[in-house]
Amino acid sequence: MALKHRLMRWEPSDFATYAHAWQRFGGSVNTHPDVIRFIMSGGDKSFTFWHRREKGDVVAAYFVVDERVIGLDVWREYPVSFDEVLIPVAAGQRIWLPDKTSRLSASLSGQVINAAFNYRNKRKVCLVKETFSAKTIKKRKGEMRKFLEMGGECRKLADMPAAEIARLYVYLFKLRFADTVRCYTQENIARLLTAVSPMIFGNVLFFQGNPCAIDLVLKAESDRMIYFDVPNGGVDPQYAHLAPGSLLMWANISDARELCVKEEKKMAFSIGLYEKQWDYKLLWAEAQRTGKSLTV
Repeated sequence: MALKHRLMRWEPSDFATYAHAWQRFGGSVNTHPDVIRFIMSGGDKSFTFWHRREKGDVVAAYFVVDERVIGLDVWREYPVSFDEVLIPVAAGQRIWLPDKTSRLSASLSGQVINAAFNYRNKRKVCLVKETFSAKTIKKRKGEMRKFLEMGGECRKLADMPAAEIARLYVYLFKLRFADTVRCYTQENIARLLTAVSPMIFGNVLFFQGNPCAIDLVLKAESDRMIYFDVPNGGVDPQYAHLAPGSLLMWANISDARELCVKEEKKMAFSIGLYEKQWDYKLLWAEAQRTGKSLTV
């Protein structure tokens, strides 16, 4: 065990202990035990787990991949975002994090003692607003109602086979981006979704029988919160006049909020990084700076 871990009171751990801590305290999609298990099954990455105890009870846990990365940095091959990392930490606990990252979730501000959220770190993540005005809600509901009356349809991804979701995603993604952004392979998408099927969330929109927009949302549900995450979605440009991207975003946010109210859990919904050219995200979300752990 490294001296820095010993000094900061972290102990070598295992997957089972980590998974139990994650379920109790929550985390992001890229720290979810089911996604970790899927990546571990590939056998090409090494995982080191750590936990911290108070009075005998585990109060925090995290893992490092290939001895250098906290969280799963697999976004180039699988639709699992790596915009921010939320590790399981018990409410009220204050910890020192021995390993480096510049992607700590703002939710951990005040809990990770050696983390700076404004110092030399410009990375910001867009997290969906907790509330919207009555005017906005009425407007968005009206837009969706009009879309449905015109021949639109909104289908839940959780009701669809993984292979079909993968096919629709790749089809609409390539229509949206052409060859300017590399898409995941249908095989990789289907393999991931099959392995983590309870995490599938989000919707796909059809117009007069044709797919027009998709967001592949994954949900990470723990005892106290549900974290939703969405990588780049796909849209057919020929339906731009219907604004299917906005309709879909509202459908996904509404479904997420409804689930959290039903389960009486806190909601966190990430729609990716913030850059000035993506100001449209601020219609839905607030940009929060991620934290950088300062270690020796």
